[in-house]
Amino acid sequence: MNTNTTSSPKTNSFRAIVIGGTGATGRCLINQLLNNDNCRKVTSIGRRSVINDENHDKLIDIIVDSLYDLSSTKDNWTDHDVFFNCIGTTRQRAGGAKEFVDIEFGISNEAAKMAYKAKIPHASLISAKGANHKIWATNWIHPLLYMKTMGKKEQTIISNYAFNTVSVFKPGMLIRFPENKNFFEKLAESNGSGLQVNLLASTMIRDAENVLLKSDKGSKRFYIGNESIKDL
Repeated sequence: MNTNTTSSPKTNSFRAIVIGGTGATGRCLINQLLNNDNCRKVTSIGRRSVINDENHDKLIDIIVDSLYDLSSTKDNWTDHDVFFNCIGTTRQRAGGAKEFVDIEFGISNEAAKMAYKAKIPHASLISAKGANHKIWATNWIHPLLYMKTMGKKEQTIISNYAFNTVSVFKPGMLIRFPENKNFFEKLAESNGSGLQVNLLASTMIRDAENVLLKSDKGSKRFYIGNESIKDL
């Protein structure tokens, strides 16, 4: 599939569209974008509002009944420079193996399609360390299903829809709620293997700024593991 062609963004600012903005990383990402002088427009598309008590004049908050078909939001995808995919769930929260795949891969693929058709040049996505779309997997071995699904999720912006530039973030353990960490998150933080979601969000923004504002020419970026993300 041919890569997108679009006019270059203004050299001192960019416009972002986000799915998964109500999740742990997505909330951090949107809050940081709203407070980033380099970002002049933020669009969130989701089933729930991302607006709290404070209104932001550069935030466009689009609420839809379902994320599996985003055709009704076609016009909302235009005039953006970066598409952030922060979709994330667990098998338990999704309700089963099929539902997990439908959310992580199905919604990601639908959103990538909309972003590609809107000629958004840069796509940024959260995956996982060890993700591989080519591995064998079955529904009843969830670690394998998880890694395969994350790999397929990556392909939504790498090969299913070919963007000018893509960035894939493959963290290890994430610390989603720093103020209310569970045992494993406390252990990961103590030995340095955990990554707080606010740091992941800020790194995704830094990467987008490098691509869009500093004309970093590499077409594909993979940040594998928490240390690689922290280095940026």
